[in-house]
Amino acid sequence: MRCDAVLPDAVSDLIATAGAEGFDFVERLRVRWRNGAYEDGVNKTDAVASILAAFVDGDLRAIGAQTHDSHDLSPSHRRVRHFYVHPDARRVGVGRTLAGALIQDGFQLAPRLHLRATHALSTAFWDAMGFSRVDHPTRTHVLMVRAPDAEPDADTGAGAGTDAL
Repeated sequence: MRCDAVLPDAVSDLIATAGAEGFDFVERLRVRWRNGAYEDGVNKTDAVASILAAFVDGDLRAIGAQTHDSHDLSPSHRRVRHFYVHPDARRVGVGRTLAGALIQDGFQLAPRLHLRATHALSTAFWDAMGFSRVDHPTRTHVLMVRAPDAEPDADTGAGAGTDAL
């Protein structure tokens, strides 16, 4: 489900669950989503950002966003952020489906996606989604649109195409 002007009411429950696990980024998403635009509070408002939510049997089970990259404002970069899957919905495809939709949204706007994984499980998840790890102070992973036979990017080592996602 695409979240337009407002987040689903059930996001409060997801915020509480994420907070109990020590993750505050879902709450930051709630704070930064204003009237259908992402406001990072530092650089700019992103009116083309998207927030997607996944429901299972009517219950909100995952949420995530793609926005401008406030650490690198190049128009050729977008950032996947605030991605969270409820523990009851992990390892059943909910996260993979939501991530794939966010990747597609991001690639409609830019050929390069960044993210910062802060936990070993999220690092492994994004690796499995085709992102390449990078050594950078504001991001841990990058994914680029590439022709299927393209060589890896010299700067990042990013590999094969993502047309199948």
